[in-house]
Amino acid sequence: MKKFIYFLFLFICFFSCAQSKYSVAQVEKSSDAQVIANFIKYNPDHPKTPEFKRKLFAVINNKKTPTQQAKVAKPTIAPVNPSKLKNEVKRDVARNGTNTKHKRTEDLLNHLFNNDPNSRTAYVQIKNKSKCNLIVKLNGKKFYNLTVPANNENFILVEKGSYSVTTMVCDAKYSSTKNIGKDIVITLNAPK
Repeated sequence: MKKFIYFLFLFICFFSCAQSKYSVAQVEKSSDAQVIANFIKYNPDHPKTPEFKRKLFAVINNKKTPTQQAKVAKPTIAPVNPSKLKNEVKRDVARNGTNTKHKRTEDLLNHLFNNDPNSRTAYVQIKNKSKCNLIVKLNGKKFYNLTVPANNENFILVEKGSYSVTTMVCDAKYSSTKNIGKDIVITLNAPK
């Protein structure tokens, strides 16, 4: 009988002193509802419990918590202003003289002055308003790589068609499918 009483006493003590078997760090990293619920159950007065309750609700409802959401860059797309572009190209030609960029500028000017709606090429200008250098990849009929320095812009002439445009804007992924049928400007801002 004494053994039974001792066993019962130990059993009661064990469950009355029970703590969560998970640490705060484990709960922060976990997306398992049982892990989060266990911590909340055994630590209702912990300072992070309200945050973990929100996380548990988000996990149960298959929503991403703010720490799980991937950063995504949001572009602004606008039509090209030909007169502004011509002035920029003239300044660039006067400043740089003759080089490989001069050939690109010549092709751009020919494209702009052509005014042929049946032209097979389109002008794509990428404006980078972030503090990171970009390598923009256009994949479609042909594959193009365009480097765009931080807080700067660059352009490329591409064959008209559908393209997948991808880059990383300061660790934020930008991916989009564009049907390039006319000249466009894509402005990439820093992620928020």
